[in-house]
Amino acid sequence: MIEGSKVLLVDDNGEIVDILTDFLSMNGCVIYSASTGKEALEALDSTEIEIVILDIRLPDISGISLLDTIKIKNPTVGVIMITGYHDPNLIVEAMKKGASDFLIKPFEFDKLIFVMMRVIRERKLLIEKQNILESLEDKKKIELLNRELQKKIQELTTMYHISNRFNSLNVLDDVYEKMIRIINEILDATSCYYIVDTEKNELMLYKELSVGNGDFNPKRLAISNGLLEEAFSPRRYHIEGDKAFLPLLIKGEYIGFVAVTGKGLKGTNKGSFSDSDLFFLKLITEKASTQIENRMLYESLFEGVLHTLTSLILAINRRDSYTEDHCKRVTQMSLALSERLGLNGYEKDVLRVVGPIHDVGKVGIPDAILLKPASLTNEEYAIIKAHSLYGEDIMNKFEILSNEARIIRHHHERFDGAGYPDGLSGEDIPSCSRIIAVCDTYDAMATNRPYRNALTRQEVMAEIMRCKGGQLDPALTDCFVEMINDDGEWDG
Repeated sequence: MIEGSKVLLVDDNGEIVDILTDFLSMNGCVIYSASTGKEALEALDSTEIEIVILDIRLPDISGISLLDTIKIKNPTVGVIMITGYHDPNLIVEAMKKGASDFLIKPFEFDKLIFVMMRVIRERKLLIEKQNILESLEDKKKIELLNRELQKKIQELTTMYHISNRFNSLNVLDDVYEKMIRIINEILDATSCYYIVDTEKNELMLYKELSVGNGDFNPKRLAISNGLLEEAFSPRRYHIEGDKAFLPLLIKGEYIGFVAVTGKGLKGTNKGSFSDSDLFFLKLITEKASTQIENRMLYESLFEGVLHTLTSLILAINRRDSYTEDHCKRVTQMSLALSERLGLNGYEKDVLRVVGPIHDVGKVGIPDAILLKPASLTNEEYAIIKAHSLYGEDIMNKFEILSNEARIIRHHHERFDGAGYPDGLSGEDIPSCSRIIAVCDTYDAMATNRPYRNALTRQEVMAEIMRCKGGQLDPALTDCFVEMINDDGEWDG
């Protein structure tokens, strides 16, 4: 879809120009090049350039200034800015001056192809608009222009809607399900997602939304000869019967295929895909691919952070074996209580992370106080209380654990507001902090400590009920007591 495009590469890095020339020439583009702003303007004067790929830094003029000149000379020329430096101010300035997109080096060729396809599409619309403006002679042509403008506005609105829907996803959302819903909404078409069974050379249904009285899509589909070939071609789609197949690609490798049945079909054999339909489908699958890749990177980063925190926990455990066993028991009770409370998956995951490390701040408490085999003085107790702040500081070193850091800070707050470090009360205390507080209180009394023996079960339960509404959340306390009475597993 970019074949025959006349492209001007403007970059003083000869290696980059050579690489882009080879790649774009293989995709059927006619390539011109310039290493300075002066050479670029000479090429634009002598040749009908359609797309300019412009480096932000040139030896004789800035790319932003050259962009301004290009747009004044010919507003229909599509300009794609490239740079090795991520500067949000430059990006905003370039987009204001009419740049079609802004790519950060090094960028993937697939991304460049997709951007060029969009630029070509926008350029055609701009040329059509300009031609109509130049030849307006009567009311009919004015009405035609209005319709074209409305169509363009609708297209831009749809593109914004798609981007906004994906950008609003949170960690709890199923990207595959959201992708299918967006396709159904935008195209009024049924869609589903297939993963690849390489052993049987088949597509295996992974996610769909029910249509009518039951499932519409087959559970398995044979992979046809043209599917993979066309999926990896510049067109990025394969039409087979009344279905369009589009791949989800991550770093050039497919992870599965979206199957879409023509607009208005809903179980019939009628319907087809326009260029606009296919353009939106490519945009949706690209956005979904980016979201999935970001999730994978996030999970990888999260695992690395947990590994680091595990090392800190091991350091604490070598100093104080009680803390290790205590944190394990508190985690198990917190998760069991979360099940009874019907918490969502995200809150349970937070407890799985926070439970084992809720006392990580004890790494900053001196051994003489942490391991003291007798009751603490008021001054020593004040130092011990600082462990929740130390724990928050440690967790805040990892931006992705900001919510977990907040829970650790507040796991010693009291429901009546008399706790520490901030004196929060009631539901101002994070729910996960309140859950840990109940379980932490129970385990502290039900186990032997260096300065006293464990209380009996009856004594512990009596004290828990006494703390209800004061130290502990009353609703959580009632649920916790039911759990303890139903299951003897939690006896010290």
